[in-house]
Amino acid sequence: MIKHGNADIETVGLWANFSSVVGQALWPALKTSVGRGKFDFSKYATVAAVRSVLRRAFLVDEIQRAANLGLNIGHVPKDEVADLSVWDMKHLHQLFYLNAFGLYLGFPDELMPEASDEFAWPICVPGIISNEVAFQSGKIDISRWKHTNDSLDSIMDSTRGRDAWLHSFIVRCRPNWEADEDMKNLSGDDIENAKTDVMMFRERLILGTFLFWLTGEHLDRETITLTGSRYRVGLVPHVDFYSDDRRVGVGWAVPDDAHDYLRSRQTVS
Repeated sequence: MIKHGNADIETVGLWANFSSVVGQALWPALKTSVGRGKFDFSKYATVAAVRSVLRRAFLVDEIQRAANLGLNIGHVPKDEVADLSVWDMKHLHQLFYLNAFGLYLGFPDELMPEASDEFAWPICVPGIISNEVAFQSGKIDISRWKHTNDSLDSIMDSTRGRDAWLHSFIVRCRPNWEADEDMKNLSGDDIENAKTDVMMFRERLILGTFLFWLTGEHLDRETITLTGSRYRVGLVPHVDFYSDDRRVGVGWAVPDDAHDYLRSRQTVS
């Protein structure tokens, strides 16, 4: 490209600048659309501009009708969910975000982390969806409760792990309707010290809303998901479901709290 003149030299420079700003973790997911000319990286020559577009997630350039795979959305039995592939589940997220939040989003295949079949549920997280937006559930009618009147975004430690990511991504978890059995009696401190990759707060909210949208069923009827996130004051956010009044609840635990019903969910990212 360089031999064709100054314009191509400038393009190479913009490409290099963009890829360096985006970083190695995200670049593989973007390079396909850049190569096809569907992403004009020349518009994003500064860190601020790149962060701005990544916050908007991967917007679908050519709007296509998201298919429901022949499923009765809202009433899909759990055994039918178990038969869906990880790629089917990823595809359904496009329809979910359209129905729940009015957003046309796509998640490139390159975002899918490699994992064993044990981690069969993908959680597609767009950068545009914050903790508070995920809690509010968009257009999905879910009764909910949180321990504070403040926005969750204002009290969450946004520098921690994937909570600091501004771009869209996918994580994978086990297809467990109750939090992971082998993660019980482990506190937030235990998880952190072991450096175990576990589900973050926003991811748990999105997964719960997605599955309710798909099946009409809630996660964590018997257990509480202890997340890998932290509030700014150091407490550990957790999410569960109150069967008596049928509402999703957001609470907290101290970092050394450990119980058999308080369990994290292991992830691959």
